Amino acid sequence: MRKPIKAYLITEPTLYPTTSLKFYDFYLKIIESHPIHFAAYRDKACHFNPALIEVFLKLNQKHKIPSLLNSNLDLAIQFGFDGVHCNSSQMWQIPLAKTKLPFVFFSAHNLQEMREADKQGANGITISPIFQTPNKGIPLGIDFLKTLNPKDFLAEIFALGGIISQQQLQQLAQTKIQNFASIRYFLS
Repeated sequence: MRKPIKAYLITEPTLYPTTSLKFYDFYLKIIESHPIHFAAYRDKACHFNPALIEVFLKLNQKHKIPSLLNSNLDLAIQFGFDGVHCNSSQMWQIPLAKTKLPFVFFSAHNLQEMREADKQGANGITISPIFQTPNKGIPLGIDFLKTLNPKDFLAEIFALGGIISQQQLQQLAQTKIQNFASIRYFLS
């Protein structure tokens, strides 16, 4: 029997409202309409808005969703996040982050990075892109996922990239990967 699929929501500032009240209503609607097991506040431009972070953390805490901050360990600690999601150039940061926060995720783009992040102690590893997604290059595809066995990793593996529909989740269900991460899927 398969375990239930875990869902990992990743925010994108260009797709979310920028005022606290509108962000609260928008984000609340998302987390009440989707089962979410982890959520990452992501702002690649590093224009972290403390008011939005506060709303994000409070709503996740209320709904018992562990909160991760993308790519910034110091701010994750400062704001009280449950974890950090290290980008592909932050492999070195995984062991340090593990001493400070309960959850450390890593963005991998190939099997070698997945193995190394697992060896370094990451709790979760996203592998991307799986499907076609803007500005992310050639997708790895479902066939790549079929070569992976989650039992070969201590970390939980999350398929990421271009996952926007139930049809794509059904394709993922044909693999041994039980988890997915997405930005746009949760906006529907």
